[in-house]
Amino acid sequence: MNTLLDEKTKKILSELQNGFKLEARPFKRISNEVGCTEEEVIATISNCCDNGIIRRIGAAIKPQNAGYTTNALTAWKVPSDIIHEVGTELAEMKEVSHCYDRECPEGWDYNLFVMIHSHTKEELDEIIKKISEKFDLKEYKVFNTVRELKKTSMRYF
Repeated sequence: MNTLLDEKTKKILSELQNGFKLEARPFKRISNEVGCTEEEVIATISNCCDNGIIRRIGAAIKPQNAGYTTNALTAWKVPSDIIHEVGTELAEMKEVSHCYDRECPEGWDYNLFVMIHSHTKEELDEIIKKISEKFDLKEYKVFNTVRELKKTSMRYF
């Protein structure tokens, strides 16, 4: 995969990362901004998906607006020989929005970081309990969200 992007592709991706407007033909608007055809925009986006430059185009819903008012970052101590299996399975859970295997500083043994969203504190506790029991993970930390200070998608261009 060639990770060097031409200027047209960068401009198209820059327009995409601004989000879609409510309009009948968003790719036509992007083509007008970039100075190419609507078909070129669609082909460029498709090519970027096929080559792993972008994963997908989708809606970003705020969890609290969908009734998920309680969330926590959880840090789990997972043996290295099963971390991929555990992380992959947790990443498939609808309540999980982020799941990372991270390098940790000396003295911090919690290597799998999972953001869990739920409707209530009781539901959150139940999800954590199920994860702990299913994978026999007894050592973990729970960091409940107090308030959201910033939440945006990364901007690359």
